[in-house]
Amino acid sequence: MIKLIVIGDTHVVNGSLPENCLVRLIKSERFDFIIHVGDLSNEQVLSDLKKLGNLIAVAGETDTVLLPDKELLDLEGLRVLIIHGHQKEARMHLRRIAHYFNARLVLTGHTHKPSIQDLGESIVVNPGSLMGSNGEDGTMAIINLDSGIIRVRVQGCGWFNDYEYGRLITRADEFTSLG
Repeated sequence: MIKLIVIGDTHVVNGSLPENCLVRLIKSERFDFIIHVGDLSNEQVLSDLKKLGNLIAVAGETDTVLLPDKELLDLEGLRVLIIHGHQKEARMHLRRIAHYFNARLVLTGHTHKPSIQDLGESIVVNPGSLMGSNGEDGTMAIINLDSGIIRVRVQGCGWFNDYEYGRLITRADEFTSLG
């Protein structure tokens, strides 16, 4: 089993990654990879995230740090595509892009809104914004990959939504305490 933490759209213009309940969760659990889907915005945040674990990051439209536009991973027998999603092609043709790269899991950002989309052959996960936006709490996604099953938890401060790809089990707005 592989455990991923997926974050994005931190938009920290200057300075370090601010401490919040989600950052504390990242520090307190063990993840095989920390994946940032773009718009981290500065080198200090990149450095902070590298200190927390194995980081894979792609570029968003606000990033001045040199990062790749996309990453392709093969994990637990699944192809995983990581893109920010600001590119016109990505926004308009997610199904086509997933098919082109034979990706069963697509991780994307840009909208600041957490979402899970089942496209039939693949699933698209947007973790939302780690630091929150427009007065809303921050969010992230925790993904477990195990023998072809993809389990996704979209996590906020004090709430989560679970989704299991392959068995189509969804639990929404259950409450948990992060302290």
